[in-house]
Amino acid sequence: MRAGRTLLFLTFWPVLLLALFTLSIAYWSLSSIKNHSIDLHKKQLHDLNIVQEAAEFSQEIGQVHQKVSDAIANAKLKKLSEIQLYTLHTQVVDELEALTERVNLLVQSDLLQEVNHGNVLPLQQEFQAYRQFIIMATDIIAIDTGVAQDYVQKAQQNFVQFSLYIQRITHLLAQRTEVRNSQEFATQEQFLYGIVGASLAGLAMILALVVFFSGFISRKILYIADALSAMAHGSTHAQIEMLNIKKMHADDNGEFGRIAGALLNFHEAIERRKEAEAEAFQLAFYDPLTKLPNRRLLIERLEYSMSLNHLSGQFGGVLLFDLDDFKVINDSQGHQAGDQLLLELAGRLTKLAKGDNHIARVGGDEFVWTLESLGLEKTHAATKAEQLAEALRETLNQPYEINEVRYFSTPSIGIVLFNGTNEPVDELLKQAETAMYNAKSNGRNCLSFYDPFMQQALIARATMEVELRAAIEHSQLELFYQVQVNQHQSAIGAEALIRWNHPERGLVSPADFIPLAEETGQIKAMGAWVLATACQQLRCWQNQPLTAHLTLAVNVSAKQFKEAGFVEQVIAVIKKTGIAPQKLKIELTESTILDNVEEAIQKMRQLRELGVKFSLDDFGTGYSSLQYLKRLPLDQIKIDQSFVRDIADDPDDAVIVKTIIAMSNALGIEVIAEGVETKAQKHILKQKGCNFYQGYWFGKPCPINEFEDALG
Repeated sequence: MRAGRTLLFLTFWPVLLLALFTLSIAYWSLSSIKNHSIDLHKKQLHDLNIVQEAAEFSQEIGQVHQKVSDAIANAKLKKLSEIQLYTLHTQVVDELEALTERVNLLVQSDLLQEVNHGNVLPLQQEFQAYRQFIIMATDIIAIDTGVAQDYVQKAQQNFVQFSLYIQRITHLLAQRTEVRNSQEFATQEQFLYGIVGASLAGLAMILALVVFFSGFISRKILYIADALSAMAHGSTHAQIEMLNIKKMHADDNGEFGRIAGALLNFHEAIERRKEAEAEAFQLAFYDPLTKLPNRRLLIERLEYSMSLNHLSGQFGGVLLFDLDDFKVINDSQGHQAGDQLLLELAGRLTKLAKGDNHIARVGGDEFVWTLESLGLEKTHAATKAEQLAEALRETLNQPYEINEVRYFSTPSIGIVLFNGTNEPVDELLKQAETAMYNAKSNGRNCLSFYDPFMQQALIARATMEVELRAAIEHSQLELFYQVQVNQHQSAIGAEALIRWNHPERGLVSPADFIPLAEETGQIKAMGAWVLATACQQLRCWQNQPLTAHLTLAVNVSAKQFKEAGFVEQVIAVIKKTGIAPQKLKIELTESTILDNVEEAIQKMRQLRELGVKFSLDDFGTGYSSLQYLKRLPLDQIKIDQSFVRDIADDPDDAVIVKTIIAMSNALGIEVIAEGVETKAQKHILKQKGCNFYQGYWFGKPCPINEFEDALG
């Protein structure tokens, strides 16, 4: 019995010793891991506290900066008295003095000395420069808000440098955390190897405990490291990493929970700093009320636009305008109503400006609209700028709804063109302002160019536009008729040509008013009048034996032909006048037809079924394709006078004319030559196969009575 107990003891003792040794090693290993981890955590917590202090210091600087910026904005609006401003100065000086002591403590910390190799002088320099500019700004704010704003903007640069310095510290901290993590893993690995060598029996249990413990800690450390790295680099994954930190803060009441709380506070401080920087940028370059660019940003954009125009050779423009009655509204209804009006105006301007054009607010009710890529030709650029200015004036003339009350306000607009970088931006804006005041002196609610010669040309154009509208309404237009003959010089018809019989200037050349009518859209009403008058004349000719056989050609513009109801308009005129449709010939240019071939063919076929004839005017000057030409229901091709003029002297023109005639004969289309002024031209054309003519050699355009007398 005793031997059995001894054997049992001898057998159990080594096992017990091994178990005790294993437990001792395990206890020592776990204790060492714990102590090492606690030391590491304390160091990291100390580092985070330092960084949090720096972040809170940065946040407090931002609050001081915001307080000064708000004071400047209120001072501009006369909302703060001088006493309040000087009180603010004293408060800011005291706050900055307290912050100076804190920054001195901050730069003396071991963390900043270690991560920045002892070089903390730039941090103190940036803060001292920032402190100096802010104190100077609050000291002068009551005297000159503009100078104070400049000091604040300079201080903003030092604030940004300070923030970048803090970010650099955060980045270095993340790197140091990664190094410590690596050391932590190496230490744990050594402990694990020791446990394996000491006792294989306890390896599984100890390994499981160590892996579990180290994995638990490492996972949290990695969360912290990842969050620090994401914040330091401004990573887009920072928000995702912070979700893990928030969960750690909620689940862990120990050191990791406190570290997570510190990280959350630090992240919040960074976000507040970013918001402060964005707000500072907004205040520096944008108008606080309308959110439109301010004068500073306008000048930068305008300088860039001028450099682009210098390279491209195109003209640009500046439209400077203000509201004529804004002061009355502001004084009678209060500044709140005035602000609401400016906000609605800014919304309209934003919708109106497109592409590379920019709108900026440069004063109380003064705005600038920059125009780019107006064209290579100055007159065209001025016309385009005028059109945009008129669109602007029409937009701003619409009533404003403020507190269920309608207000009206009109703009006075000054326009100046530029091309290149020779003109300083400030001088350009002064010229635009001069033009604006000229618009005010001319009665307001109008526009004025700085260039006096361009202004005179636009005034003349505007005058002619009004007079042309009156000419249509008061029957000042008149049709002249130019005879068309065959090879025997017998009259076969005529072309109706419009003339403007101005009550003061007499007959106005079509070259002076037709382009204007095309541009303004008055050509539609003018074309309708020509068509109706020509058909009435055809009706008269049909009743006279001498003229019953004559056809009458009428020119139709592209805008008139493209109208949806053009075919119905022609049919209505034919029915109303009762003419034979075969006597009416509609002349179209190549560009009118080829702009939309399918639509043109459809309209031509509808009218040709009634008997109306079609002539292709100015043939050879455009880009006619034989493929399209053979599809068009044409009765006649008119050889342009530019080929007829030199047909006797230029072999190329003679070849072109011969080709046109041969092609037309092959397609079964009649050919008529216009601009025939000499007997030699007529002879050559006849030799080439052309049997119908029109030109001064046979008769000039003349009133109807002279035309009919020449027939008799």
